[in-house]
Amino acid sequence: MQEIPDLRQIGLSQGEIKVYYALLEIGECTKTLLAKHSGVSPANIYDITNRLAEKGLISRVVKDGIQHFSPANPNSIRSYIAEKEETLAKEKQLAESIIPALLQQYHEHADNVSVQVFNGWKGLKTVFEELLEECTKGDENRVFGASKGESEKTADAFFLKYSKMRERKGIKTKIIFNNEMKSRKERIDYFLKSKAYDCRFIAQSTPVEIMCYKNRVCIIILTKEPLTIRITGKEAADSFKQYFEILWKSAK
Repeated sequence: MQEIPDLRQIGLSQGEIKVYYALLEIGECTKTLLAKHSGVSPANIYDITNRLAEKGLISRVVKDGIQHFSPANPNSIRSYIAEKEETLAKEKQLAESIIPALLQQYHEHADNVSVQVFNGWKGLKTVFEELLEECTKGDENRVFGASKGESEKTADAFFLKYSKMRERKGIKTKIIFNNEMKSRKERIDYFLKSKAYDCRFIAQSTPVEIMCYKNRVCIIILTKEPLTIRITGKEAADSFKQYFEILWKSAK
């Protein structure tokens, strides 16, 4: 039996793939033969075949008191995908209808001090996407300690992407780079040439940078899998802005 891993991409589990392809190979059969041919435990056959039947990929029939299983025409996969798309469309429509109310509730507590932790590059992506959503043209971001990070190429690609998006939105940014950043030519050349960024350098070397915008302060630890700590609160943001301006005067 030859496994086609791509079926996992449409939502089938490993067990479902084994059972489905076993049925395609041997045709109609009983639980015992199906378990033997698929390599799936007999105890799991009924659960797996129930899920495949719900997806419309197999059929079941009882003969002489014994349940038999058969594969459906592979064209049924199209119907299965169509149903998933329909369900996803309904979920998206529902999400769009409830998000405004959730946002209203969220912003009611936005002035309260809170601390959130975001893990990895996906977490940092969430932070930057929310920044782009919250900031408007003319807003100013401040960044101190911008570094090349431990994963230099990944950091280059990430920050170039989101910095260009920030520029397109008309957000102004003042950045104090660590001197080590001068070695990341592609990234640093972009910032130095862009009119949206005002850049200076400071003699320090640390993978920790601090970014401030609106009423948020983000502490970004650029290890191989970044850790981002986001503090939301007007007093915290105002304190960092004052501290940043002092550092800005001493940076070159």
